[in-house]
Amino acid sequence: MIKMNKLIWMMIPLLLAGNGVTAQVKRWKFRECLDTALVHNITVNQSRLTNELNKVSLEQSKAGRIPSVSANASEGLSLGKNVDPTTNSFVTQAYHSTNLSINGSYNLFNGLQNANTIRQNRLNVEAGQYDIEKVKNDVTLNITTGYLQVLFAYEVLSAAKNQAEVTAAQVDRTQKMVEAGKSPESDLLQIRSQQATDNLSVITAQNQLDLAKVTLMQLMEIPVTDLFDVEIPTMLEPTQQILNTNEEIYRRSLAVMPQITGYTIKTDAALMAQKVSEGARWPRLTLGANLNTNFASSRTQGSVVNPEGYPFFEQIWDNIGQSLNLGLSIPIYSNRQIKSNIDRAKINVLNARLNEQNVKNVLRKNVEQTATDLKAASKKYEATREQLRAVEAAYLNAEKKYGVGVMNATDFLIQKNNFFQSQSNLIQAKYDYIFKSKILDFYQGKDIQIN
Repeated sequence: MIKMNKLIWMMIPLLLAGNGVTAQVKRWKFRECLDTALVHNITVNQSRLTNELNKVSLEQSKAGRIPSVSANASEGLSLGKNVDPTTNSFVTQAYHSTNLSINGSYNLFNGLQNANTIRQNRLNVEAGQYDIEKVKNDVTLNITTGYLQVLFAYEVLSAAKNQAEVTAAQVDRTQKMVEAGKSPESDLLQIRSQQATDNLSVITAQNQLDLAKVTLMQLMEIPVTDLFDVEIPTMLEPTQQILNTNEEIYRRSLAVMPQITGYTIKTDAALMAQKVSEGARWPRLTLGANLNTNFASSRTQGSVVNPEGYPFFEQIWDNIGQSLNLGLSIPIYSNRQIKSNIDRAKINVLNARLNEQNVKNVLRKNVEQTATDLKAASKKYEATREQLRAVEAAYLNAEKKYGVGVMNATDFLIQKNNFFQSQSNLIQAKYDYIFKSKILDFYQGKDIQIN
């Protein structure tokens, strides 16, 4: 028994280690993040359901071209003096009666309202599909921003760690120089103070990275977990792009951005709605048909002297009647309802055209702003890279001087901090340039790729 207990206690660490191996961190690629967000995003799914409602309306309008048919049945009990529904004669006995009928109606003409309603609903379904694509584009831009923010935070953290490691090495070197009497103790205190500052920078950068991951997971609509991470691609250094003119980029974006086509179709749908309203001014021509029969228990068959019972099914068959009617309805005055509906439809058309133009204006402004921002980001990146080269040279020179005791710690730390700040500025300029270039490519219909 004692040996068995020892064996169990020896296996517990192995089991715990096995569980630790199972809970591995999943590294998400950009496309995986985007696909997950598109599946779980509430707004995307709501836009899909909204278009399903448009499809239901389309099917309903199509069914308006088919005759409507209804069946009716009623059962009644009569007491006292009443009229027999089968003979139209007075009877004083209690009896029960049954009435059966089938009615049909077909709209021959109603000012083309059915046809125009079908066209309008088809346009609504088509516009709804472009609305879905617009929402998916918004999600794509959000995921791109979140993913690049994580990559940016990783580079900032890496730079902070490198600076902390360099400072740690400087602390060891300064400690030895102080012990050898080549440097004052104040230099060691300053270097250690810088080491504490660099360690704080590492913690701050780590916190920013964790926050960026949380933001990305929330954009993906998945629970926040510590087992989440992204795959860090091999990002090439940004290169100078040959930009087209704003007008050329705008013309391309007009052809590929779904919101533009969607609002154009919505304008056409509004015009169809106006035609539907105007169709109410036309006369309506309908065709109707009726098949009916009845039964009454008071009715007899045969002579008056020796009446016989009249069976239910025989009476139902004998009492069958048919009718066919053609109806014409001419609108003369409807308390201005038709006129008001037409006026509303015309206003909706004007509003739809304004919405279409507004979407085009917003797109043009976004293209112009993004193109301008990209040019500025390109210049900033090049200038920041040149600045880093100059600051790095000054820092390496200061490091040599400090190593041989020619430069004091204060001047050295100034050069070191300038170098770290230049590195941070370059990372920020780099990702700002990458993001702006991705957005401009997106406006031109190019897929966003981060690799």
